[in-house]
Amino acid sequence: MHAPITAAYNQWTQFEEFPRFMDGVDEVEQLDDRRLHWRTNFGGEEHEWDAEVTEQLPDERVAWRNVDARRTPA
Repeated sequence: MHAPITAAYNQWTQFEEFPRFMDGVDEVEQLDDRRLHWRTNFGGEEHEWDAEVTEQLPDERVAWRNVDARRTPA
């Protein structure tokens, strides 16, 4: 299926929608314009961590990093 790059980018930056199409992702809460809280379940265990958006170039890329290594899923 082909989609216009703008539509695909806009969908990929709707973080709170990730549980609708990503297995194992239970919730992504956008805390502010740069911070996210992830809650996942895989390997029979629940994992939570915070992430920070480090780069956003519209219609090109979005990047984020974990900011709480203690709770990073293995």
